[in-house]
Amino acid sequence: MSTRTILSWLLLLFGEAIIIAAFILFRGNTPDNILIMNIVVTSIIYVLFYFNFRAPWIDLKDKSQKQIGAIGISWFVAWSYAIVAIVVMLAANLVFPISFTTQLIIHCVLLFFLFMGILLVRHSADKVKEVYEQETAHRSGVIEMKNAMRDLKNKMVTMNELPYSFTQQINTLEENLRFISPSNNQEAYGLERSFVATVQEITIALSDFSMNEERINGNLKKLERIYQNRKEVYSS
Repeated sequence: MSTRTILSWLLLLFGEAIIIAAFILFRGNTPDNILIMNIVVTSIIYVLFYFNFRAPWIDLKDKSQKQIGAIGISWFVAWSYAIVAIVVMLAANLVFPISFTTQLIIHCVLLFFLFMGILLVRHSADKVKEVYEQETAHRSGVIEMKNAMRDLKNKMVTMNELPYSFTQQINTLEENLRFISPSNNQEAYGLERSFVATVQEITIALSDFSMNEERINGNLKKLERIYQNRKEVYSS
């Protein structure tokens, strides 16, 4: 356990000790059962806000940043519960005293809604992660296309006296890949795989351009057709 974690837990316990001490010192004529209940409710509010403040808004290890999608809901749940719970405590003990049993039932109902809110926060975070993973999967084919073109360009760097028209076509095609939108369409997957396979064929044939020039030019035309077809495919 790191020093930071230890200090964090000590700070949490110190704050809890202050809450308990304050309730005991200023309890007045409050019955023990209601006193304990008020301490528990206040402690729940304290812990709720403590961990909301302590939790990092950005986790550099999590590329989906799922916690960002739940920040607003998390704070709304915390503030809603805290305000209503505090109002109930003040009203039930100072304005028009209510029996312990009634207060307990009210606080149990509030806890139920709090737990529902926490589940909603978790669901929101999981949904953000799910969308990120789907988008990543949709982009994977486009990324493979760009990687294949990058490998081809790297191979071209080692080649001398490649025709200018060929080099220009490859540069233009690589530049145009940025206009392709990620897609979850099966047709898009097939075109992406075909594009990558064709680029790999050109990369292999490039070792002897003069000998494979006709084959390379044929694959290059095929590559441009695949690109045009893929550019017109969007998510379904």
